[in-house]
Amino acid sequence: MAKGYIVGMITINDPEAYKPYMAQTSALVEEYGGRYLIRGGEMTVAEGDMPHDRFVVIEFDSPETVQKFYTDPRYVETRKIRQDNSSGTILHITGFEPQS
Repeated sequence: MAKGYIVGMITINDPEAYKPYMAQTSALVEEYGGRYLIRGGEMTVAEGDMPHDRFVVIEFDSPETVQKFYTDPRYVETRKIRQDNSSGTILHITGFEPQS
């Protein structure tokens, strides 16, 4: 079964106001069995443009789990903190499943 991913490209406008989002989201990601593969960190753009200063990749066991996490009423409320204090793009991606 293919894994599910949330990829975020974010520019934080108010770091202090954003901190509760990071704490609350971490707990929910863990509850849904998610794993942060990338969460900020040093980034070098090798080609093209990256209009945001933060990159996040979260892996879940399935695309269905991504949807359950993203539509959980607690996360719906929590993500308002992100939306109010940052700009960016959030993607839901189904992982590659090689054919045998």
